[in-house]
Amino acid sequence: MFMGYLELCFCFGDEKKTKRKKTLLGNPSKDARTLRQIHAHVFTLVLLNHNHPFSPNLFAWNTLINKVSDDQFTNMGSPLLLYKQMLCSGVRPSGHTFMNLIRNSKNRIGFREGEEIHASLVKFGYGCSQFVASALIGHYNSFGCVEIGRKVFDEMPQRGLVLWTALICGYVSARCAEEGLRLFVKMREVGVMPDNVALAIVVSGCSQLGGFDTGRLVHGFICKSGVQIDDFVSNELIGMYGECGSLDDVYRLFHETSSRNVVVWNNMIHQCTNHEELDLASELFKKVEFRDVVTWNTMIGGLVRVGRCKEALELFHEMEGYSGEEPNRLTMLSTLSACASLGALDVGTWLHAYIEKKSLNSDGSLDCSLIDMYSKCGCIGKAIQVFDKVPVRDVIAWTSLICGLAMHGHGKECITQFCRMQEAGAKPDDVTMVGVLNACAHAGLLEQGLQYFYSMETAYNLTPKIEHYGCIIDLLGRMGRLREAYNLINEMPLAPNEIIWGTLLSACRVHKNVELGDLVAKRMLELNPSDPWIRVVMSNMNAEAMNWDVVMKLRKELKEEGMKKAPGCSSIEVNGMVHEFVIGDSSHPQHSEIHLMLEKFEATLNL
Repeated sequence: MFMGYLELCFCFGDEKKTKRKKTLLGNPSKDARTLRQIHAHVFTLVLLNHNHPFSPNLFAWNTLINKVSDDQFTNMGSPLLLYKQMLCSGVRPSGHTFMNLIRNSKNRIGFREGEEIHASLVKFGYGCSQFVASALIGHYNSFGCVEIGRKVFDEMPQRGLVLWTALICGYVSARCAEEGLRLFVKMREVGVMPDNVALAIVVSGCSQLGGFDTGRLVHGFICKSGVQIDDFVSNELIGMYGECGSLDDVYRLFHETSSRNVVVWNNMIHQCTNHEELDLASELFKKVEFRDVVTWNTMIGGLVRVGRCKEALELFHEMEGYSGEEPNRLTMLSTLSACASLGALDVGTWLHAYIEKKSLNSDGSLDCSLIDMYSKCGCIGKAIQVFDKVPVRDVIAWTSLICGLAMHGHGKECITQFCRMQEAGAKPDDVTMVGVLNACAHAGLLEQGLQYFYSMETAYNLTPKIEHYGCIIDLLGRMGRLREAYNLINEMPLAPNEIIWGTLLSACRVHKNVELGDLVAKRMLELNPSDPWIRVVMSNMNAEAMNWDVVMKLRKELKEEGMKKAPGCSSIEVNGMVHEFVIGDSSHPQHSEIHLMLEKFEATLNL
């Protein structure tokens, strides 16, 4: 309490003294020397003889409760306990007391404590205060109890804008946007005019519903209402049109916004990446005058999401080296994912060291990404090392390791880890089972794979999805049980897609079953007549079987339709840089040197 009283003391000085107070108390003292300096300053101002600071009245109690309620001062005790001490001292609370208790300590009081405060404020006659009631509604909203907030609202004799806004916000936050919009209509019917805060919440509700027509109506009302649209409302409108799938409206609204802060710019870039308009997003990104960490993360994450991982890593290096913005956990999630996709182990290892140096994984949130990155880069030993250090292994951590092992053909080790996972009490999910079935397919564990597949519902309460059927078709195909795989596809409760049929077609080619391959190819052409890959595979199969008439027919179809198989692409990491190569492409800056080296290899082999 002494620190709180000291702060009150400084409040009664002149402007110069107030500045001193801010200097001394802006950062809470952490050592005895600083505390003695503050104490000496009190004596200098001759405030120890002043009766006001050390005989706390309502103003003093309210100020102290306000300070203790601040999340920066969690070590100063409970604000509710301080409130009870105030009552014991005979001081009667005011509306400000309850406002400080409820609004400033949302993370410091529980639901039951909030009910105690609610009962107390009604007892002292502040149940009809709109500002106290709005804070109370906000408190109940934070616990998802919007209906209790509704009761508080309904009992109010007068309802101003703040109260209406608090309740509408509660419904929107609770994913009950439809009721929130109905409440907005009622608010307008009683003549209450919304401000920018209320309008932003209503637009957010429209985004939640995905109602394009409703959103347009609200936008029209905003334009006609005469309310000056600020960045906050503009940002919500951009988000709403983006959620409704109208990037044209988003772009038009963005250009109509006269004042664009960094949040609006970030939202616009986010909408472009969400609609896979990465070139437009990149163009906007270059125009942002002041980029924050969100700007960088949005662009990097968008590039990774559409598979432009090399560009994402280049952008990360620019951010880390030249932007002045510190990468955060979200940055690391995206860049680790990019490394995993490219197999860029050197960059991934450097990122791991960077994460450790900057203490970005103190909460363990990046453990799964690190396991996934090392696994996909082929460094299984390192992935297991990271996994072994994870203190609490949830299903995501187990799944990351299992899928990584499966990807690199460590079938038996994958099954061992899966058994350990179940022994540890972690329940597998759909992705876990994809990893397990993949492991069985790569390791040729037929009986074990079939057992896991057919027991998914009974043992793990999981309904097999298209991905699980794909794994088991792959397993049967690898083992040469082609007709069994074909029958399983026809018996599937789900409609088989091109990937399912394509898996079986590849198996038919491996086992040289032209007859079944032809049947599978026909089913695939029904799904996608313009896919050149189907005809290319069938052409190769028939060529191996020396069915030249069929080969000529298929090649003629490819030529007449102008179909071309997508060129193969490979990548290699050298000194932390990822180099990509496409068949027939000569755009690499060291193209000549590479070909010269290949010629030397060929000459050596011919000796």
